[in-house]
Amino acid sequence: MQGEPFMARTGARALLDALRNNEAEYIFGIPGTLTLPLYDALIDFPIEPIVTRHEQGAGFAADAYAKVSGKIGVVFTVPGPGGTNLATPLQSAWEDSVPMVAITSALADAMRNRSAIHDVDMENALRTCVKTVLVPDSVAGIPPAVDAAFRWAAEGRPGPVQVVIKTNLFRAEEERVLRAPEFPLPEDAPRASEADLDRAAEMLLEAKRPVIYAGFGAVAAGCGREIQLLGSKLGAPVVTSIKGRGLLSEADPLSFGVATFEGCEDMLSEADACLAIGTGFGQFATQYFKIPIPENLIQIDIDPARIGRNYPPSLGIVANARDALAGLLKRFEAMDERPPGEGHFRVRTSKVVYAERLRAYMDKPAQPPFDGLFVMKTIRDGFSPDAIFISDSSATESWLMEQAFEIYRPRSILLSEAYQSMGYAVGAAYGAKLGAPERPVCAIVGDGSFVMSCGELATAVSLGLDLTYIVFNDGQFNALRHSQKYVYGERYTGTEINSPDFAALASAFGATGHRIESDQDLAGAIARAQAGGGVHVIDCPIDKDSLSSRWRRSVKTFAADPASAESAKR
Repeated sequence: MQGEPFMARTGARALLDALRNNEAEYIFGIPGTLTLPLYDALIDFPIEPIVTRHEQGAGFAADAYAKVSGKIGVVFTVPGPGGTNLATPLQSAWEDSVPMVAITSALADAMRNRSAIHDVDMENALRTCVKTVLVPDSVAGIPPAVDAAFRWAAEGRPGPVQVVIKTNLFRAEEERVLRAPEFPLPEDAPRASEADLDRAAEMLLEAKRPVIYAGFGAVAAGCGREIQLLGSKLGAPVVTSIKGRGLLSEADPLSFGVATFEGCEDMLSEADACLAIGTGFGQFATQYFKIPIPENLIQIDIDPARIGRNYPPSLGIVANARDALAGLLKRFEAMDERPPGEGHFRVRTSKVVYAERLRAYMDKPAQPPFDGLFVMKTIRDGFSPDAIFISDSSATESWLMEQAFEIYRPRSILLSEAYQSMGYAVGAAYGAKLGAPERPVCAIVGDGSFVMSCGELATAVSLGLDLTYIVFNDGQFNALRHSQKYVYGERYTGTEINSPDFAALASAFGATGHRIESDQDLAGAIARAQAGGGVHVIDCPIDKDSLSSRWRRSVKTFAADPASAESAKR
């Protein structure tokens, strides 16, 4: 054969070459005896290993890295427990449409079913948590498997993909092959038909009170400008899901923020058409399927399984959001911009009234334990408009949805929205900072959630990153305790917790701890955390009875109809 001379590589080197060819910057994970060949190869390789303290932290860090950067997060584990520890982050990434590649090693065939360490069927252990599983059976098969995995992760509806590599392949040397092994590839993304786009344009033109609802799929597709142009043409206000926040700056006159904000539900109930882009109308985003989405619904999504899952559309379009919106805009090119409708002005007025109430509220003196709204507004005022905010699935997540907490850029709110996993934020914070090093990062975490994953502070400190963690310390699982108060007649059990001294805990990890004793302390600690650099943990006492407006509506819904938390459709 003619051509370049064949250079044999080990499987470990073949894997790293394939990752570099797919522009991987980091590998999140923990080394183990069976994966040391890979870490040995990394010593002389331009991909940085991020050594975490738990594989769940690695998975959540890769998730956050992908969310803020738009790139693909890569995580690597030992066989057995290392791999199975990824189940929760992978399922969370799948539910939230996050592109990740999980490389999980597996025992060599000769060691299976012999009571060897880390023995588990890795090819099937995580299959329900990922888009697909790829298993190369030779060193030559590793690069095409990795190439296919990156395509699967990014194309269509983004999500996590698993590559299973047997440990004997890491040391094995590549053999010359006439034809590289092939792996199945995702189908090309469907395109919206001209007939569907004509029908969608007709429905929107006929509507007198249209509204646009944008989810994270719109963020992932990068179609903020298209949505802004379309909203201006139609005179249509834009509301978002939780993860869709910042697609349009919430200071933009077209943006009305999250669909559950004050006044938005009335506007939605009066709207006569809704264009929904890149959203599955999930349970948490729709206030337990209670948001009144108009029946005249046009739903655009890359995933056909999400269309009509929770709200039946009049027209479903399976397509890339940006491509479909570009096609719609062509149909409105010659049209003058419509003036905003009555609902637009009513919600705008309600926002002004809300802002006045908020100013009056913030002018009042505050002492610890604080109301959560005061803390959230102080946090928002203390960070720049481009800051990234992260929360676990707890009461802090609902506080992050307060109308007072405006978001101005896409990819600024990170959480495990659909899967609702606690333990997300501590690892996600350093993953986000690696993905967007120029942006400030603040994790807002409940005391219960923080203890679940505080070991990842060691990772954050070792990386030398600038991060701020603010712990809502109220000695309870807040959201659950309020449910017990309002739904179960104040019958409490299992929701009171004893918390450590978080400032001292931070110091033990090498971070800087702050204990808040006044309102000036809080603003000052936030300023010092950003000015001083490094990892800072702010222990903030919170009133046990403090309740976000979002969670207040939720518990009232549960109290009136306890089964509503389990309902699947409207």
